[in-house]
Amino acid sequence: MQTSFVIQQVIVLAILMAVGYIATKKDIINENISKGMTQILTAIALPALIISSFNMSYSKDTLRGVLLIFVYSIGVHIITLLISKILFIKYPREKKAVLIFGTAFPNSGFMGLPLIFELFGQEAVLYASVFMIPYHTILWTYGERMLSKEKTQSPFKVLVKTPALIAVFLGTIMFILKIEMPYVVSKPLSMLSALTSPLSMLILGEKMTKLKLKEIIGDKDIYYACFIKLIVAPITALLLLKAINAPQLLTSIVVTMQSLPTAILLVVLTQKHDCEIEFALKFNIISHILSILTIPIISVLL
Repeated sequence: MQTSFVIQQVIVLAILMAVGYIATKKDIINENISKGMTQILTAIALPALIISSFNMSYSKDTLRGVLLIFVYSIGVHIITLLISKILFIKYPREKKAVLIFGTAFPNSGFMGLPLIFELFGQEAVLYASVFMIPYHTILWTYGERMLSKEKTQSPFKVLVKTPALIAVFLGTIMFILKIEMPYVVSKPLSMLSALTSPLSMLILGEKMTKLKLKEIIGDKDIYYACFIKLIVAPITALLLLKAINAPQLLTSIVVTMQSLPTAILLVVLTQKHDCEIEFALKFNIISHILSILTIPIISVLL
């Protein structure tokens, strides 16, 4: 992968993030607008991007790639969870839960799919979408239960209501049955897909306004966690995939996904379960800021 191209794409995302930050400071974006943008992103733009990625002809190699990345996703998530449990064992229960969740579940939807599309193209989004099936399943089952102090909603009910997974299901049916969308359908979906990057970065920029610099400086736990999340996790995935001689494109997708900052859902779920909210917010935002530097570093290894 050309590192210069990765750096350019990350800088583009950083600029969009900065626009969101400035717009929030200028009261152009407020919390209600941010919530509205989040709804548009999760319920419209991301599903459109996913469905569009399935609108292609396929070969035996493509089907093999779909099956392989599904297995890789399961393996990588389980191994990352196990490593995180060991590396964060010294922390109190709630803080440890935040650290493990944040390390195991990257920002695959908001940031991952748009970045994968820009770096590797439409076929790669197909594989990345399949990668997210185990991701969402583990997140809404084991992941949320870690953060919760009491019994959570049935994970099955959450999964069947997740727009991204619904889009994967619909896209898979189209893919298997070789249904080609007419131009009048594919073009609107393509235009809606283009909203994913700007919307996701504007939302992240709005989130950044919630932290003050003095709250971040000196918090060694955050920087340790970011090192594990942004450096150790993707390098571990890379070594594992190299060891089994995984296809280069699939390796690049998985490692890029693992190099992403923590999922926005970390903040959402800690607020829902009243679990180390401020620490989760700091981990989330600082990991996004540092990822501007670390994603290009990881790309050099691919």
